[in-house]
Amino acid sequence: MQKINEISEKAIIVVSPHLERGLAANRAAVLATGLVAGKPEMIGSNLETKDGIIILGFTQMPLPILTSKPEQSLLKMADECKKLGCQVYLFLTRAQGMRSYEEYRKSVSESNYSDLDVDAIAIYGTKKSVNAITGSLPMLR
Repeated sequence: MQKINEISEKAIIVVSPHLERGLAANRAAVLATGLVAGKPEMIGSNLETKDGIIILGFTQMPLPILTSKPEQSLLKMADECKKLGCQVYLFLTRAQGMRSYEEYRKSVSESNYSDLDVDAIAIYGTKKSVNAITGSLPMLR
């Protein structure tokens, strides 16, 4: 498995400041699963204690959760990130009420990209690119 270059690469999750903390945490967790599925090298190897107990590995790099500015469009932020070569994962508000992934997929297929109701994104790219877009955003509190 390829190792990530922690010095030059960065991952961040950005959530809408209008979300309740529980919903923001849910979106961050869901986006993190997509992020590591797309970048499995983020996951470190399993650990073993002195007495032989295995502890499953998790992300080798920090994964800060930030909030966007209230007037900021997360869809536009995603587009800016893509222009800088970042990978971007979107969480749409509508996903919260969907009963299945297939229902969600159908809903998205019937929507124009510009009409997507994005309320959280995960970003992976070079530190320079990620910081250029998210450097002034506050941590989720």
